[in-house]
Amino acid sequence: MSTPIDLRKKFGHRWKIGLDESARGRWSDPWNYAIVCRHGEIIPWGGDLLAASTKNAGAIANRLRAAPFVEIAHDANDGVTAVFPSRHLSKVVAIMKPRRTKKATPAQLEALKRGRLQLPRRT
Repeated sequence: MSTPIDLRKKFGHRWKIGLDESARGRWSDPWNYAIVCRHGEIIPWGGDLLAASTKNAGAIANRLRAAPFVEIAHDANDGVTAVFPSRHLSKVVAIMKPRRTKKATPAQLEALKRGRLQLPRRT
């Protein structure tokens, strides 16, 4: 079995990384990581491959199907799972719209330490 791309180390500073629902809190295994997106999630597929899994079979799934670098691994009425090389991640990200990580200024971090400020929620 090949080692997957570690999404948390490689993209955790930029996008929100979540766990697969079956992981039950096991952050030590990179197979359990997923980039949380507005239209689904991006998961490791093995080696240099990633997969984008959509929430439904609408326009987003059609855009993934139409991409020439994508191989469809699962196609159903509840969405698609599209496998692609990691070098095409920027094109898939434009379709899937990943959630950004929260960023705080040093002044906000200091205020948080003192308990005076709550960061605004971003979705």
